[in-house]
Amino acid sequence: MKAPRMFDDILYAQCWEDPDLDRAAFRIGPTDTVFSITSGGCNTLAFLIDNPKKVYALDVNPHQNYLLDLKMGAFARLTYGEMLEFLGVDESRRRSVLYEKVRPNLLRKSRRFWDTQPSKIESGVLNAGRYEGYMKLLRRWLTRVKGEALIRDLFEAESLEERESIYDTRWDTAAWRLFTRVFLSRRVMSLLFTGDFFTYVDGSFSFGRHFAARVRKALTGPSLKENYFASFILLGRFYDADTLPPYLRREHFRAIRSRLDRVELVTRSCGDFFEQCAESSIDKFNFTNIFEWMSPEAYERLLRQTWRVGAPGAVLTYRNLLVLRERPECLGRMFRREKELASALHRRDRSFIYRNYVVEIVEKEGTTWHTTSDMSAIVAA
Repeated sequence: MKAPRMFDDILYAQCWEDPDLDRAAFRIGPTDTVFSITSGGCNTLAFLIDNPKKVYALDVNPHQNYLLDLKMGAFARLTYGEMLEFLGVDESRRRSVLYEKVRPNLLRKSRRFWDTQPSKIESGVLNAGRYEGYMKLLRRWLTRVKGEALIRDLFEAESLEERESIYDTRWDTAAWRLFTRVFLSRRVMSLLFTGDFFTYVDGSFSFGRHFAARVRKALTGPSLKENYFASFILLGRFYDADTLPPYLRREHFRAIRSRLDRVELVTRSCGDFFEQCAESSIDKFNFTNIFEWMSPEAYERLLRQTWRVGAPGAVLTYRNLLVLRERPECLGRMFRREKELASALHRRDRSFIYRNYVVEIVEKEGTTWHTTSDMSAIVAA
């Protein structure tokens, strides 16, 4: 079967899911084996902060694994400051020189790909995905519609009440509502992905209204400066050195660098990979939002495979962007929903675009999981 057009290159140069939710739900320990969809590779690297025994980073798009391999090479071969410069956090005119330092660390297929991508290297690979290109286009048009001064005022507002007032009186205008109907529509997003991605989205679902509501949540929520997702979308950069994604923070650099050998890159489907895994061999599963792009039948099949390879008490986390998915009732004996925990974590989600966050537990003989009294500790973690 021919791979979708969107897999011909890097789709996501960054992860657009908040890893702190998953890290709190997982509570990774030194004996844990973690499974993660690669995507931009950021959250796979963030999981290394918590000292797992092993991390499988899987993606059906090989370019996502080439990207993670490059980021790992930057951690392995560069200083902290050089790594930020090379990836695109800080300004640089020498990224091609830094690439030559990273290049020997790359797998052969990764090296072959990146040798042909000098423009991606020179612009900083955090900007190299189709999705980030779409965000750049949105930012350009949004700046024309709203102006840089209004965006700056939102970030500089001292209080939640002030941001709400700015949003209600200056942002939520007829021009903004037209912008959401055009640039955040199903038609435009189908150009970014493919129409097949939205096969299971209800035909009456309004993309524009959904994303407008999510933007309002981000702009009027607490700590806008600390929301690195919002700052990258609206400003084209992270706000400052104190508000970087976890894997890019100075205090985690050495730990991640020392644990890179625990990551195994896998380029295949989840189902194919799970078939080769031993029973009860994986402790944590980060599925991002892949379930909503598959049929209910395929979703159920993959959950059954997950149950087989999941250890007793293994934790699954995943998101719903446009299609609501939680384990079907027929699998109620195999997976326990942790809705209270998931809802509490979702309320603090900095990645504001997702409708729903799901935490589920593999139920097998010998399953142990947190008691209700543990929930507050998890949420506070």
